[in-house]
Amino acid sequence: MSRPNIAMVSLDSVRADHLPMYGYDRDTTPHLSSIAEEGLIFENSYVPGVGTPTSFGGMFTGSHIDAVQSNYEIGHWQRALEGQTLLSEALADSGYHCAGIHANARLHRDYGWNRGWEEYGDYEWTTTESDSDGGSRGWDDVKKDTLLPFFQRLGIAGQVITTRNIVLKQDAYTPWESLWSDIEEFVENAPEPWFLWVLLIDTHHPWYPPEKEYRRWEQPGFRKSHLLNWLMRFHPNLVEERDERIVNAYDNELRHADAFLKKFDKLLAETGNNDIPFIIHSDHGDDLGEHGRYGHAPEMYDTVTRVPLVMRDVGETGRIERPITHLDLPNTILRLAGSDKRLGEGHTLIKDPRPETSIIVENMLEGGDLTAAATDGEWKVLYHPDRGWEAYHRPTDQFEQNDRFGDHPSSLERILNRHRKERLSNHPNTRGEREEGDDDGLRDVREELTNLGYID
Repeated sequence: MSRPNIAMVSLDSVRADHLPMYGYDRDTTPHLSSIAEEGLIFENSYVPGVGTPTSFGGMFTGSHIDAVQSNYEIGHWQRALEGQTLLSEALADSGYHCAGIHANARLHRDYGWNRGWEEYGDYEWTTTESDSDGGSRGWDDVKKDTLLPFFQRLGIAGQVITTRNIVLKQDAYTPWESLWSDIEEFVENAPEPWFLWVLLIDTHHPWYPPEKEYRRWEQPGFRKSHLLNWLMRFHPNLVEERDERIVNAYDNELRHADAFLKKFDKLLAETGNNDIPFIIHSDHGDDLGEHGRYGHAPEMYDTVTRVPLVMRDVGETGRIERPITHLDLPNTILRLAGSDKRLGEGHTLIKDPRPETSIIVENMLEGGDLTAAATDGEWKVLYHPDRGWEAYHRPTDQFEQNDRFGDHPSSLERILNRHRKERLSNHPNTRGEREEGDDDGLRDVREELTNLGYID
């Protein structure tokens, strides 16, 4: 059976309804639209859970991950991944040379995400220009071992880091341009068959594209954009719902990410890989003030759970309207790779799709509870332990503002109740309790976690 090279690009924090192929009135992603025209578009594509590790935990194992998104400690996620086979491991066992290239600290190798990859470029964000200077290394050690833990204990680490970034005009993440040389090297020289996964963090807040050409819609300068980012996360009452400045910045960053897709697509063509399976998707969306907050808290609304998913050269084209889950993405890739291996429940998104008509998104919460949603495409039922039950009619209520619990199909509520009971009764790690040594290794990722808003 044929074993083609396979490429997958993940865009951090991209919601479906801000892309023109899903009806958005701005041309935020022209090249992605051109890819979609030639490929397969999933209209109602849902993540396993909200937040990068929760989402990729499902996408890399085929099952909902037994972990709590808000727990960023190393040991907690190592326990969650123990005994799980990752997509990269299954592909490696099938003869694939696998590379993962990203700069998101929540997927750092110390958490256990690097298994199965021949190359795992988890770029550690650093403010030090060169490690050759002993003084710079010494300051870096003081910052990691003393200052950041101290500010974190005081609950002001996020404010301190944001203030530093604003004053010094310092980026909060590694842009895709810094990853490009390794991506190019891999595509040009990796032994075949290969699987390449790239995660762009540029579309994660704070949103400020590095070049003026990407800032198509008016947004403040660097310092004001970063100040707005801090306000929207910590004081959302001080900014408007769908504040134009913030929405513009978000859309501009989508243009920046689309430039990567165009350059990467050109690289594939130049290396004879223009007809290989190519998958583009996101790990979660972002609220832009629609529900009184910005960012991606696990509130289960479509703004954070419904994301783009496009495939090209996978043997099918057109649009798939039924709701699908990214839990079925790893088996789809394994099928494309000609592998008989399957993860999780074994379903794929093409050829033999999941028979259920409802899709479940979930996030475990600290203390042993769970927030979750079930959708059949038309209706969506949500449960949150603090708010109780909600239901929304998706075709007539895009931003899910009109709670119609009671009008919804009772089957969705029963499905969600069964899921909650099963998940909460069988998985001890989902309580999110800290254990001694869980924060070992955190020093190397603490600054980026703070930059991205995971640590306050």
